[in-house]
Amino acid sequence: MPVFPVSHPFLRRFDRWATPALALVGLGLLLLETRHPLRRRTRPRPERWLRNAVLAAPSLPTARLTLLPAMVGLAQLAAPHYPARQLARLPAPVRLGLEVLVLDYLAYSWHRLLHAPLLWRLHRVHHNDLDMDLTTAWRFHFGEMLASIPYRAGLPALLGIRPATVLAYEAVFEACAAFHHSNWRLPLAVERRLVRVLVTPRAHGIHHSVVHRESQSNFGVVLTLWDSLHRTLRLNVPQQALTIGVPAYPDYAHQTVAQLLALPLAPSEPWVRPDGTVPARSAPAGPLEALIY
Repeated sequence: MPVFPVSHPFLRRFDRWATPALALVGLGLLLLETRHPLRRRTRPRPERWLRNAVLAAPSLPTARLTLLPAMVGLAQLAAPHYPARQLARLPAPVRLGLEVLVLDYLAYSWHRLLHAPLLWRLHRVHHNDLDMDLTTAWRFHFGEMLASIPYRAGLPALLGIRPATVLAYEAVFEACAAFHHSNWRLPLAVERRLVRVLVTPRAHGIHHSVVHRESQSNFGVVLTLWDSLHRTLRLNVPQQALTIGVPAYPDYAHQTVAQLLALPLAPSEPWVRPDGTVPARSAPAGPLEALIY
């Protein structure tokens, strides 16, 4: 069994069903965020969309040709071994639920690792965006896709999670990433209920803040459960008070595609603006978990 079976039947099924479904989700979110914007834009959409699309051009094929095949290939290589055999003894619904929870926790913990110094070199390409909308969900350095293979494909395989479950979760992962990166203003009452379970646009907007303590919160991808358990959930920042981005990179003119692709080779900058000031905010009123306007 190859490690990267790029034309495996599971992957062909993913291409046939998940890819068009994700395209429809993206189109729907684009219409919704255009009609009901959550945050004011600081840059014209066409220039950002073009830059983000060019950055996505190598990263999305890299994921399809390496990360997704590795999820299948490594899981099948690990299938005869002890963890998978033990999981196979569980009732089917219990096994599926356990697999999904494990995958979502791995997504949460991987996201936290991306904010550690070494992986931040790659992940800051995503956070440098000066606005946040649907296209930000695809703005990743292709190196981040490659770096994620041992964790996001290797660990599920070692834990005995089935390749079909991994790919199905990946489709949900990508749909949720598109949703919570979108600039869609849901009714506040709806989002207050939804954020108890799922990561929402307001919650993830706080994660993209230039204020460091806010960027170190809301690491969840699908469920907010893990942020609640690890006390990294923060909801009490008004969206119009947010500045999106990384303080060391406030100048759009210095974020050309070539510069962003080469950025992982550059040293990590301190979390300060070019003039040496540190973005800060006085503590908002109310508990951290209280979603406000």
